[in-house]
Amino acid sequence: MRALLRLHTPAAACALAASAALASSASSEPSAAGRPLFRFGVIADIQYCDCDDASNFAGTEIRKYRGTLEQTRRAVEHWNALREPSAACILNLGDIIDGQNAGGYGAGLTFDGPQSEAALGRVCGALSACKAPIYHAVGNHELYNFDWAGLRARLQMPEAGSVVTEGGSDAAGADAAAALRPVSWQPCKGWTFVLLNAYAVSMEQPRALPGYRAAAELLQRHNPSCYEAVVAGKSGVNFFAGIEDPRLLRYVPFNGGLGEAQLSWLREEVRAAVARDDRIVVLSHLPMYEPAASARTLLYDADEALALLQAEGGGRVVAVLAGHLHRGGYAADESGIHHVTLQSPLNYRDSFGHVDVHADRLELIGAPGGEFISRTLPFPAKAARCPASAL
Repeated sequence: MRALLRLHTPAAACALAASAALASSASSEPSAAGRPLFRFGVIADIQYCDCDDASNFAGTEIRKYRGTLEQTRRAVEHWNALREPSAACILNLGDIIDGQNAGGYGAGLTFDGPQSEAALGRVCGALSACKAPIYHAVGNHELYNFDWAGLRARLQMPEAGSVVTEGGSDAAGADAAAALRPVSWQPCKGWTFVLLNAYAVSMEQPRALPGYRAAAELLQRHNPSCYEAVVAGKSGVNFFAGIEDPRLLRYVPFNGGLGEAQLSWLREEVRAAVARDDRIVVLSHLPMYEPAASARTLLYDADEALALLQAEGGGRVVAVLAGHLHRGGYAADESGIHHVTLQSPLNYRDSFGHVDVHADRLELIGAPGGEFISRTLPFPAKAARCPASAL
């Protein structure tokens, strides 16, 4: 994977390179006058495409596809201007380009050929000016444009500014040709970030892989008419037709799941962070808490993931940051975890920002003059840890 200096580094060395880069802009000790311990930039659902503004499939929103490229440039200027401290890293929470670039639907049908390479090149060109390392989540729209192996190669180009990317069909990374792994790291002493792969279980991968088979089984069981239409290659399908139980609305092809292997990995990462007495921030393209999003935009296994964080996190999981639902959303669950769905630059002016991490709270701060909603997220109370001798 890529290090901050744009050098080719093996995957095992990437975390070390990232740690060295982050150390220069983070401090474990709070300072006077409310100086943050560290800060990081955030953006989600850039979804750039060189096409005219248009509505989504449901006709509920207007998307300004060309304008997101200039917003990305302004986002990089915003992040680069941060001082005392500078940004430790940037989190791009998925859907970096739009699926229409592949030429299979919408404005893409009018293209002379696929525009995926050109579109990704333009966005990565804008991101290449960023001084901080960038962590990329993978959303459904990347998977409309590239297969897993191709996406991995492209997001690790020097132009993408990547330190670590996630994704793939197997959370354990057994299929190296197809998989990009979920990752955790410590941007500052006392903090653990966990970047999840929301599409380990999804229809957007080769049919021979276990992630596809698991997704197909879920859709066939919970949304059979949609499954049959997708397998038959039909276009213009209303994925939600015939669903009466709102709990089943998540089972559509543009969503995905973590899968059992990744849930087990997540459990161990949370336990390790708790053992260090770290605070934890979880990152995903897909939300996992309906009040902060919608029933139509959740992880397939959102209930299992949320229960895991609540049970194992013990008050140490501060926030889950996600994208996917362009209008954004916010809610705190019963355990005090803040669930923030970031607004998309497709729909909102200068919709990007940064997070200041303090000793008692996160401050989500939108860019000046933009429509990105700023929020104060106080930490939940830490639950008492059981001594090892009592276990």
